[in-house]
Amino acid sequence: MCTHRCDQIGHTGSTLVDVEISHLRYFVAVADKLNFTRAAESLHMAVSPLSQRIRDLERELGAPLFVRDRRTVELTRYGEQLLPEARDVVRRFDSFTRTARQTKTEHGRHIVRIGIAPDVSTTLRTRVLDIIEDVDPALEVQLRPGSTEPLIAALDAGELDIALVHGPIASPDLHTVTLEIHSIAVIVARGLGFDDKTEIGLRELAALPYASIAFDAAPFLYRRVDEILTHCGVHKRLTLEGHDFAGLAHLVSSGRAFTLAALNGGMTTKAFAGDPVISLPVTRPKLTMTTVAAVLENRTEPRVETETITSILESLRASHTVP
Repeated sequence: MCTHRCDQIGHTGSTLVDVEISHLRYFVAVADKLNFTRAAESLHMAVSPLSQRIRDLERELGAPLFVRDRRTVELTRYGEQLLPEARDVVRRFDSFTRTARQTKTEHGRHIVRIGIAPDVSTTLRTRVLDIIEDVDPALEVQLRPGSTEPLIAALDAGELDIALVHGPIASPDLHTVTLEIHSIAVIVARGLGFDDKTEIGLRELAALPYASIAFDAAPFLYRRVDEILTHCGVHKRLTLEGHDFAGLAHLVSSGRAFTLAALNGGMTTKAFAGDPVISLPVTRPKLTMTTVAAVLENRTEPRVETETITSILESLRASHTVP
């Protein structure tokens, strides 16, 4: 675990405090957003562990960094004084990390950074890794899990080379290749009158709320789903804060709502492993989810040669047959 000795960050009496760089990154994120939910989303983590890490940091420093109540989060005076120093430490650490990565590349290790959304299937993930291996065996793959929208933002920022996300993606700056199209199923608790069915229409679920993670995970996809559900008479919603699949599983498995998931063994489906639920293909109307590989059209300062990324995309395109 990487630590940075912060002689200007905090003191407890005359003793210097050892602070992990990740804690400082969390502190800066919450200070920027002044909202734990939005900060957790920007860090691609749940709210509860973020809050705990901030409490750990405050305990190490011996003073509170934030004033919290149910509606607002504000920096304490102590937090305001520490924030510029924390920003500087995070900036210098990130600069060091970038330099180290560049040095590795100069010594013959080439890294391709792949973002991967939750419902990308195991089969597709394996196919992508195999293709990268075939295109350039010297490439080292770094996987970055995340929801579609944060991964697209990371791609735009140059932090990723390829993003495997759920489309369609409406951005003129991105080039996409369709990789998978899977049917959508309803996941609903047993004992609600659907146990004997082998398929289902959405109108049959009008009495139940539809539960989902926050729409900002994949705005276009969730807006489209919301429109279809409303058209089919499903008007109740239970939308979780953040991207908490475990919380989604609790809501659905307890019979309080239903949700939708791709029939591909992705993360949403896996969240229900061992729970008393059934999965029914939606046939009225038939719903599908598309997974695409997205890259920036104009890559600046690429860490991997553009020709290599193009070869990977072309191989992925050739390996996919639209059903």
